[in-house]
Amino acid sequence: MDKKISQLTELTARTESDVIAIVNGGSTKKISVEDFIREPVINAGSVSGGISVDLSLGHWFIFTLTGNVSVSLSNEKEGEEFLFWVYSNGNYSINSMTLTSGGNIYCKGGNLPNPANNAWNLYRGFVINGGMVLTELDNFSAI
Repeated sequence: MDKKISQLTELTARTESDVIAIVNGGSTKKISVEDFIREPVINAGSVSGGISVDLSLGHWFIFTLTGNVSVSLSNEKEGEEFLFWVYSNGNYSINSMTLTSGGNIYCKGGNLPNPANNAWNLYRGFVINGGMVLTELDNFSAI
């Protein structure tokens, strides 16, 4: 039985069967609470050479470098934040990174950080003033 929000009397753990109803012009669409809250992780798999990343697909991306890469980012929106998990299988570099919109990418010291070898590296990008501020945390290994 569907209830109005005003009829709910207690907070319970959410389940995948919980839904949010969205009404638009008389038609109703139900969306799972889990789908609404959960962020998709885009696993790009093994990459090398020139790669294109469509940022409209999500905010969390995973890449395994099997060679040097040049990255082209598209469809960024002001205020969005992105996480890029990069594993380098060897001594590979990120040669360049550009926004197809023409905005600048800003890195500490003005240099694009390269990933540590045989380790996970986290790049965090934040879109502001038409550009992206990119920071890196590197050399994550299993304990």
